[in-house]
Amino acid sequence: MDPITRRQIATLNLRPHAPLFICDVDEVLVHFINALEEWLAARGLRLHADSWALEGNIRTADGRPVSGAEFEALLRRFFHERTAELPLLSGAAEALAELVRLGVQVVLLSNIPHAHYDARRRNLLRHGLNFPLVTNSGPKGPAVLALRRQVREQVAFMDDHPDFLHSAHEMLAGEIHLLHFVPDSPFVAHLPPLSAPHVKVRSWAEARDVLKRLLVEAPARHHGHVSGGRA
Repeated sequence: MDPITRRQIATLNLRPHAPLFICDVDEVLVHFINALEEWLAARGLRLHADSWALEGNIRTADGRPVSGAEFEALLRRFFHERTAELPLLSGAAEALAELVRLGVQVVLLSNIPHAHYDARRRNLLRHGLNFPLVTNSGPKGPAVLALRRQVREQVAFMDDHPDFLHSAHEMLAGEIHLLHFVPDSPFVAHLPPLSAPHVKVRSWAEARDVLKRLLVEAPARHHGHVSGGRA
């Protein structure tokens, strides 16, 4: 695990006896692709969706793919200029507020460069999402595992990228609920296959209902059954 990520997780004060929801940010909480398309268009560039990766899909007006150092420089500029302004997905704030009201604690796990932590935090706070933020690099499994170890109740992890869900499954098979948030994006046609056990959701209304069932209602029924058996 990245040492900065490790330090961020170590500073969290999670409640061990409350369920935990770990949530991705880009294309799950905030619109990333649409904002990137608009930003690129203002610079005479277009974002195509011919494959799952961004690299190779950013092209000049004459169709030349932007790659290598030029691609990296563009992404750095985009993150610097737009991270604090990304729009929120419909229903996200309301769904998270309801989960919190039901006792679920929320941690946001984002693979944005650490240098943009403050801008990402400002963006989230602007949308009323005052939750702990952890920035990560590489696979998310190690960070999800470290967060899972801090609580004894049910844990769910939601991301739009199958590779990150696979990473969590490899390290926590059977110990965590996985939700695949399918964004409204042309890139969905190129999604890598996801074989890990998961629930597919396409909106925050769906996600809210699934999370309530997995993190609140099912554990409550179990605890009630156990308590009834002891009586």
